[in-house]
Amino acid sequence: MSAGLRTGLRLRIAASIVAIVLLAVVGLAIAVHLLVTLDRVDEARSAAQARISAAVDIYERTGLLSFDAKVDDPSLPRELRAAVRRDGSRATLVRGGSTRDVWAAGRTGDTVLSTHTRLRVVDASVRAVDRALVLAGVVTLVVATLVGFASANRLARRLQMAARTAREVAGGADPRSLRAVVGSRRDEVGDLAEAVDVMTERLNERLVIEQRFTADVAHDLRTPVTGLVTAAALLDDSRPAELVRDRAAVLAQLVEDLLEVARLDRGGETPAEEPVDLGECVRHAVAVGIASGEYGEDTVVVRTDDTTRVLTDPRRVERVLSNLVRNAHLHGAPPVEVTQEGTRITVRDHGAGFDAGLLTRGPERFRQARPHRTEGNGLGLVIAAGQVAVLGGSLSFANDPSGGALVSVTLAPGPGTTSQPGHDAVTEP
Repeated sequence: MSAGLRTGLRLRIAASIVAIVLLAVVGLAIAVHLLVTLDRVDEARSAAQARISAAVDIYERTGLLSFDAKVDDPSLPRELRAAVRRDGSRATLVRGGSTRDVWAAGRTGDTVLSTHTRLRVVDASVRAVDRALVLAGVVTLVVATLVGFASANRLARRLQMAARTAREVAGGADPRSLRAVVGSRRDEVGDLAEAVDVMTERLNERLVIEQRFTADVAHDLRTPVTGLVTAAALLDDSRPAELVRDRAAVLAQLVEDLLEVARLDRGGETPAEEPVDLGECVRHAVAVGIASGEYGEDTVVVRTDDTTRVLTDPRRVERVLSNLVRNAHLHGAPPVEVTQEGTRITVRDHGAGFDAGLLTRGPERFRQARPHRTEGNGLGLVIAAGQVAVLGGSLSFANDPSGGALVSVTLAPGPGTTSQPGHDAVTEP
């Protein structure tokens, strides 16, 4: 999981927590503000109700006006006047916005007494409450943000460790349990890790079965195929006999390739390192192919810098180059260009290039990189990749922009790697 996981997941989780807390804080602040203002209005209404009741009682007993009450005030709202004249009750009416008009009225006989006061809904006390709410909201939001980021970071870090471990295993590292990596916590991440562990175990079992099958088949076929090649060599020089010898040789090479793949699968291969002139090693590998008749001298171009000496296994390097050059001739088109610069060797042909599957997944056994060709068994690139891994180098595949397949071998520079002034040696067709 990657930059998108490291930033996107953390930000989304933290932002969601912050947004929820922010909405809750804002909603709570608005609700408390409204409750405080409504409470003030209710208090003002109750006070007005008490004053008009007292004023009516005093007026009925003494005929005197009190509590700033007025008799038949012409500014009394019509609906309040109608309400007290209808049933003789005491009534109140509140109008306005930030400043409210609080009316109270009561009837005694045909006389209507009323009081009128003005109320500022948001006064110093309400503003103090609002400031306290804002301060509490900010503190709550900061705390929620820190908690949200901490929780999101902990979750993202566990997923990131799981993703890094999965990539390492996919790259050839020793399998590790994702459950052990993400911890023993029982949650969705732990469930995902356990599911991936189970899947990895099943895939590893299938891989082991496939490797064992390859090794067993190659081992069991080696003796009869050797006998077949020996018997074919005793045949006459007729065309059918020649075809038998050719097919027997192909079958024998397939068995040897399978045995080599099986050895690479088992691991534990150790390169026999020695100081090597890499340019000379490249030229020798190509010369062996030319001498054996695998390809013609006029179909390959070799360019070396003749300045690099490296501590490596020359036999394995030559095996890799032999497979790559043979594959280029078999599936591509001449000329095949072999170029060595420092510890990097490239092999390029001028054919149709690799298909998308190989560029995405890498070489796979018994699956040809260019399936429109029917020759070959699909093991050449697999063996090359395995041998490069034993050497501690890297192998990459690409299609050249100007056409053709391009394979790059990069050997790991060791303590014996040197580069001395020299000139390029070029073998032209």
